Amino acid sequence: MSNTAVLLVDPYNDFLHEEGKLYNRLAESIKDSGTITHLFEVVKAARAAKIPIFYCMHQQTNTHTFKGWSYLNASQKGLGSKMVFEEGSFGAQFYRDLEPDFEAGDVLVSKHWNSSSFANTDLDYQLRKRGITKVVMAGLVANTCIESTARYAYEHGYEITMLALLTVFLSFLVVRSDATAGFSSELKNVATNLVWPLIANKVITAAEWADSIKTDAT
Repeated sequence: MSNTAVLLVDPYNDFLHEEGKLYNRLAESIKDSGTITHLFEVVKAARAAKIPIFYCMHQQTNTHTFKGWSYLNASQKGLGSKMVFEEGSFGAQFYRDLEPDFEAGDVLVSKHWNSSSFANTDLDYQLRKRGITKVVMAGLVANTCIESTARYAYEHGYEITMLALLTVFLSFLVVRSDATAGFSSELKNVATNLVWPLIANKVITAAEWADSIKTDAT
């Protein structure tokens, strides 16, 4: 498993903590998915299997972040006006027990400006320098940063595992994500039901992934 890494996207307090600036927009989906519990599960399993976690964090903001820009998209306008992920603030800290452990081989890659953790960052370079060919996706937000990062990984030729709870209902494949969340369960489910199976090699639960790497290790 030396060629495998977890990509943990944006485990910021502003997303996951009840006092975070965007938590209220995610709360229903976080609770519905058990997102935080499953993120802990992913990190614990990766640590036990000595799989590095690549932390893919959004750019932080200050009063000068977008100064002089001729165009801001809707997301950047919102982040700037609310000072989401503000430098030095509680919201820009890692959620408790999801912090990187550099002694364990974790990597903090350069921060992304929009949704993809590959675009305008050193993620691809950092992965390839360590011989990583397989990535496991977890974090926030399901239908934006997770999906966009997975699409880039797909184009770059990585083998992709996305963590979700699979159930079959009649002839339809229904995917309920458990290691991510969206700004609503509906938005999250649209992404995971319709898009994830198209770009991922595997869509499995956090528990199934944890069990699979235990099996591989033995």
